[in-house]
Amino acid sequence: MFKRKHVTTLITYSLVFFSAISMTACSFSDVSYLFKSPAQKQAILHKSPAFWEDATSVKGSSNLSILHNVAFEGQPYNDTRQFGDNILMVGQGSYNNSIIETDDQSVQYSFDVYNPWSNEITASLTHDKTDCDDYMIKGDRLWLINSDAGRATIYDKDLKEIKTCKYNPEDYDGNCDTSDSDDGDVPNPGNYYDVSQIATSADGKYALVSGVTPDTYKYAVSDIRLDDNTVLSTYEGQSFSMSCVDSKGFLIEADTANNIWNYHSSDGENSFFSLPDVVDVTLAEDGDMLIRCQDLSSDNIISYYKYSPATGVSSSFSYNLATRSTGKMSDSSSDSAAADTKTYCSANSVYLPDANCVMMLLYTAQCNPEILIWSLDKGKNDRKAEITSYNDCDTLLQALRDDGSYVSPYSAIDPSDSTDENQEAMEEAGKDSDYNTYGDEVTLIPDTASYDWGDLSDINARITALEQKYGFSIYFGPEVPKRIDYYDIHQFKNKDKLSVALDSLEEILSCFPDDFFTQLCYGDIRGMRIYLCGDISSGHSDMINEPSGFVNIINNHNVMVLNCNYSWDFSYTVGHEISHLIDQRLTFIHTYDDKSEFSEGKWNSFNPDSFSYDDSYANYNPDDPSNHISGYFIDSYGMTFATEDRSEIFGTAIDDYINGIYDDARFTDDSPIRNKLDYYSRCIRDGFDTKDWPDTMAWESVLTATGAQAD
Repeated sequence: MFKRKHVTTLITYSLVFFSAISMTACSFSDVSYLFKSPAQKQAILHKSPAFWEDATSVKGSSNLSILHNVAFEGQPYNDTRQFGDNILMVGQGSYNNSIIETDDQSVQYSFDVYNPWSNEITASLTHDKTDCDDYMIKGDRLWLINSDAGRATIYDKDLKEIKTCKYNPEDYDGNCDTSDSDDGDVPNPGNYYDVSQIATSADGKYALVSGVTPDTYKYAVSDIRLDDNTVLSTYEGQSFSMSCVDSKGFLIEADTANNIWNYHSSDGENSFFSLPDVVDVTLAEDGDMLIRCQDLSSDNIISYYKYSPATGVSSSFSYNLATRSTGKMSDSSSDSAAADTKTYCSANSVYLPDANCVMMLLYTAQCNPEILIWSLDKGKNDRKAEITSYNDCDTLLQALRDDGSYVSPYSAIDPSDSTDENQEAMEEAGKDSDYNTYGDEVTLIPDTASYDWGDLSDINARITALEQKYGFSIYFGPEVPKRIDYYDIHQFKNKDKLSVALDSLEEILSCFPDDFFTQLCYGDIRGMRIYLCGDISSGHSDMINEPSGFVNIINNHNVMVLNCNYSWDFSYTVGHEISHLIDQRLTFIHTYDDKSEFSEGKWNSFNPDSFSYDDSYANYNPDDPSNHISGYFIDSYGMTFATEDRSEIFGTAIDDYINGIYDDARFTDDSPIRNKLDYYSRCIRDGFDTKDWPDTMAWESVLTATGAQAD
């Protein structure tokens, strides 16, 4: 189970201590119950929970009830937590003589153990016994944290103190159910880099572990059976996220901007769906998801769904907190009740499988706690409850684009936040309203199968063949968006020129092994997209204003944009851009494996002493070669960034290979440029799986060529 952080409303509580009387609403006709053992009594109560006797149905609902227990009255509860077989009622309030809240008032915790099966409070830890500023739960152990003292006090299920120990803030992440085992060992049968245990099943038998795979260098999340350390299923391409796990599979958040979730079953099937304002997810015993949604900015409406990709929504509700009466369910006309009308809901919910229900705490700022019960066997009462799942994330994202609900994860300056001075400055600089708009649209023609390509049909057929061969997507002509990244893009629809551009692109792609582009999908990168377009332009100051091409990672995809007006130079341009993609992979690998060949420090050792890159395009002038340090750099553009230096060298080597140039003087023996290429080639072979690669790659040919002479 995971919990999204929730705004907590504190309770103002007077110094007058309210002693709650533990009560039960049970009255059994079978006298023999009184002579049963505690375990036998608990088994009986699990079949017929006593809390139902104090529950009253919510008007107009088929599956909601309100539980009012007199033992709750006057208690400063503002949250509930699963605590073994019971529920931990968490109180948080200010104990002073004034009801006026101040910024410096002291807030103290109190805790009660509520047994829902017998409907009684079985243990208490009052505020004057808790010297803590936070807490966490490990199974049926309560840890009270004193951050200033660096101390944790541990209590058992009866809130009896067990011991006090030191506590390290770095190993602690707020009041939550800790996922890692008590001894700190994280199961890692996959030998992942940067491994962490991000979730544990409710029964403690399964763990969800995330990390980076040592072979593909992809982010991965694995469902592990803890008793024998067996990996049940793995989903690659997803970094750490909020999640939950059980024996049947796991749920992870795949896209926060668009509220996309992926349920990955233990047999490897993926089901992606989008649902806004999710704050809590639990996996029920039957494998269904129990999903709680709440707009935390308003806190008024709570929605819950019992959902399975196979069967859809089987139960749901929508509850307006403003409709809840304060105090008891019976009407009250007291002044205190009239003044105490705003109801809040606990950040956490508690799922009780044996009772087939979910419980949430309702409370007000003046101590009027009750429990909202959602019965899971009463069917649905929210007629709008429909959730559609998809087999892959990109198809879902396109569906969101089609219906207009897609949200770009890339922020843009909100015009409403801009001052008049900023608007005037932009107008004076000739910058339009799209200047700060980031383009991440994938295609203007989502359904290419039914599109009439006309005289571009042959081009489309060639591109389809290339896509199938290399495993990436190519967009051209009317498909290409008008803005990608911060660049304005012009479409290119000339059939003959597109054919020439494809000839050049095919030639350079043939320089790379078939699995090369697949290996560029590391980390959370899901694929590659190439756009064949016309002119590319940008008005941003620290960008090349009219490049012949560029690359970036957009929405978890490598994106390469190529200006077909420069197709005559694709042998250099495409090689240059592919080098940037290589750089990103090598840098990623070095982050996790410091023994990898590639490092910026080693690269810089091939440069002149005291040299440093500009790390900016601002001073680059292609018409002024005076800054070029001949012998070390292909041109002055290679002196802007280290990655541009490598791309200039790599692109030139590819260009030499395609054009049959074997005597390029820049790569003569022992020249700094040759040494750089030799080192870069070793880095590529170290950072890629090259077992099926030829002995000499296209970019390495210039290193093995004979007859290269110095100029």
